[in-house]
Amino acid sequence: MLTTSAIAASLTAVHFALAMLRRHRSGRTFSPFVIPSFLVTITPWFMSSPMTLGGVLIAHILWVIVAEIIAPSAPLRPTAARPAATPARAQTAAQPAAPPAARTTSRPAAAAARPAVGFATATVLAVLEDTGDIKTFRLERPDGFEFVAGQFLAVKIQIDGKPHVRCYSISSAPDTRGYLEISVRKQGLVSSTLHATVRTGSRLSLNRPAGQFVYPSGDDRPLVLVAGGIGITPLMAMLRHAVVSDPTRPVTLLYSAKHQQDLAFIDELRVIALRHPQVRVALTLSRAQADARVRQGRIDSTMLRQHVADAAHTIFCLCGPKSMIADITATLAAMNVPRAQIRSEEFETAIAASVINAPARAHAAATAKASATMSSPPEGGGHWVTFASSGRTVMVPADQTLLETAELEGVAIASSCRAGICQACRTRVSDGQADCRSAVLDDADREAGYVLPCVTFATGDCVLEA
Repeated sequence: MLTTSAIAASLTAVHFALAMLRRHRSGRTFSPFVIPSFLVTITPWFMSSPMTLGGVLIAHILWVIVAEIIAPSAPLRPTAARPAATPARAQTAAQPAAPPAARTTSRPAAAAARPAVGFATATVLAVLEDTGDIKTFRLERPDGFEFVAGQFLAVKIQIDGKPHVRCYSISSAPDTRGYLEISVRKQGLVSSTLHATVRTGSRLSLNRPAGQFVYPSGDDRPLVLVAGGIGITPLMAMLRHAVVSDPTRPVTLLYSAKHQQDLAFIDELRVIALRHPQVRVALTLSRAQADARVRQGRIDSTMLRQHVADAAHTIFCLCGPKSMIADITATLAAMNVPRAQIRSEEFETAIAASVINAPARAHAAATAKASATMSSPPEGGGHWVTFASSGRTVMVPADQTLLETAELEGVAIASSCRAGICQACRTRVSDGQADCRSAVLDDADREAGYVLPCVTFATGDCVLEA
C-alpha cells in the first residue's frame, strides 16, 4: 500500500514537472504563476491527511487549467537544425583592393561573391563514365564559384613537375548549388592524365568560371542548341538550366557525333525530352553506321528546317568544331537568320590554353634586355606603366604585354596559360588605359578595371596593381 509520503512525493513530482514544462514552453525565466505552483507543490508535505491530499490533487488539476487559460504558453516547436559545417577551403589570395571612389562600379551579386584571384582546390565527388572516351568529373563547388550556363573553368595539374592548364566547359547547371561538373574527352596530355589518375576523393585546382558564350536569358524567343562532338558540354548546361529556370521556353537540341557510341548524356537527354514537352532532341551521326538507330548525316539545312519552325525568330547557340560552326552559320544566314541571333563557341578555343608558364623564356628575355634609359620611349612608341605594389615605373613598348614587362622587371604576377584563358594572372588596372585582348572577362570585370596581363597591352600611361 502506498504511504502518505509516497503519495505526497508523487503529487510533488508531477506538479513540479508540469510547472517546468510550462516554463520551457513559455521561454520565460520567471513568471508570477510560479508562486501558486510552489505553494501547491509543498502543501502535501505539511498537510498529509487523506482529505488534504485529495484536495491538493483537485487544486493541482484546477491550477493547471486556470494557468493555461490565464497565461497560455506557446506550443512546443522543434529546434531549428544548425546548418552543417562547411568543409575547410583551401586558402586563397586576398581580394585586390577596392577601386578608388571615382572608378567604383556597381557589380552584380554573383560577381561580388567570386573567389579571390588564383586557383581554388576542390574535391572530386564522383567520376562518371559518359562514353568510351568522355568522363564527367563531379566536383565540390568552391565558395564563390558563381557561373552562367555555358561558361568554362580552368583546371591546373602537375605533370612531371610542371604545371599544365586546360579549360573545360561546365556541363552542370548553375542551379545545382552543391557541386559542378566538367565533362572531359580523352584527348591530349592533360585530358588523358585526368582520365587516368582522377578518382573520387582526388583534389583538383580550379580557377573561377569565365567565358562569354552563355545562356541567352531574358528572351522569350525559342532556343536552338546545336552541338558537335564534345561541344555538347556547355549546351548540356544550358539545356539543364532551361528546363529548371525557363520551363515555358521552347528548346531544341540538335546533336551530332561521329558514331552512336560517341553520343554523351544520351539517357538523360531522352528523359528530359519525355518529361518536358517544350524540349525536342534530335540526334544525328556524321559517320555512316549500319546498325545505327538514329539519323545519319551532318547537321544541315534539311535537318534545321525539319526541327526549327521559325528560324528567323529563333536564337541559336552553336558549339563544336570550327568547320561545323562555319557551315551552320552560313546555312542559317541563307535561312535569313540575323547574325545577332547566332552565338557560337569553338571548343578548340578552350583547348588553346596549352602553353605552360616557361621561366626559361622570362630568363632569356631578361638576359637580352638592353639597358635602355627611362627618359624617352623606345622606337615605335610606348607608354609608362607603374606597378603600384612594387613601386616600379617603366617604359613599355607598344608590342609588349604587361606580363612580359612584369617578368622583365622582376615583378611577380602569377601566370599559367599565357593565352588569356585561365585567368591566373588576373590583375586590376587602377588608372590609365590598357587593351585586354581576351573574351574571357565579363563586362563587370572590365568596368572594374580587371585585365589579363598575359594578353594586355598598354594603350596609354597606366597603373597596374602588381
